[in-house]
Amino acid sequence: MRWDNIYLAGTGSYLPEQVQTAEAAVAEGLADAEEVAAHGIRAVRVASPEETGPVMAAHAGRRAVENSGLSTEDFGLLIHSYVLHQGQELWTPASYVQHETIGGTAPAVEVLQNSSGGLFSLEMAASHLAARPQPGAVLVTTGDQHRLPYFDRWNSDDALAHGDGAGAVVLSNQGGFAKLLATVSYGDPSLEPFLRGTQGWTPAPFHEGKPIDLRSRIRDFMTQSEANLDIMGEKIGSMSVRVLEDALKEAGTDLESARFFVHPNINQSTVEFAYHDALGVNPATTTYEWARDLGHMGAGDHLISLDHVVAERGPRKGDVLIAMGATAGFVWTVAVLEFLVDLPA
Repeated sequence: MRWDNIYLAGTGSYLPEQVQTAEAAVAEGLADAEEVAAHGIRAVRVASPEETGPVMAAHAGRRAVENSGLSTEDFGLLIHSYVLHQGQELWTPASYVQHETIGGTAPAVEVLQNSSGGLFSLEMAASHLAARPQPGAVLVTTGDQHRLPYFDRWNSDDALAHGDGAGAVVLSNQGGFAKLLATVSYGDPSLEPFLRGTQGWTPAPFHEGKPIDLRSRIRDFMTQSEANLDIMGEKIGSMSVRVLEDALKEAGTDLESARFFVHPNINQSTVEFAYHDALGVNPATTTYEWARDLGHMGAGDHLISLDHVVAERGPRKGDVLIAMGATAGFVWTVAVLEFLVDLPA
């Protein structure tokens, strides 16, 4: 979808102060040395018990709203996205974030799209603004905390370390420092069993009192049929190419013209194979080297990295940024932005 008059007006992020290095995790017996060397994540941020996902999201959201210069009365929607437990069951974390940021009478909703949740929410926010002729803005937030005993940041996932943090963006149809040129999203539900596994259903969250074990589910899916791995690889590869090409076509640009490329903070071998080699992404344009000291931050990788580019990478007028995500489900999303002004580094 090509967008007209949809702008990025503000960004924000929140990273806890505590840092846990991969080296320290290995020394403490929390992580395996060979796996750490393989996935390439050097460190993660660790939130305190009080820094839940919504609390961090509210911090990031306030910064984004302040940076946008907009009044809280301008906001007609808040979208909050996350992956893990938000601090309470049967609760409304999006409304908490709204109360702590923009207040007002706008609806607050949640988007649960795993690690592409923040990026997909950007597309939903653009759709909301485009459908309404009156001036308005949308606040998009993410926030995730990875805590034992529910989730083991070094071992619950396969070849990946998870860090805590939150990101936020303000989209507006009134103007901003960057224009949203296009977004494209595609899905392939035939790959849904990838994270479901083959062990059947559970009656409730955390019913066995053990950390989430994504490794076993992935392994079960892969070993269920010899063809699964090949089919999955082929589908992911072809759809990744398609969504990127279609988004660039809608935006009227190409990969070589992009100064910045934002992708998930995943393991190094997958980044090199899926983005650098298969898609031709120039590693120098990405935020990955910086993100290796943060780890995979739930739904927030793209928004947190986008705030990093805005605040520290000195984008110039005319620079193009591509953000691309893929998440189990499977759903792919690409967003293309063009900066309208020079920003200080």
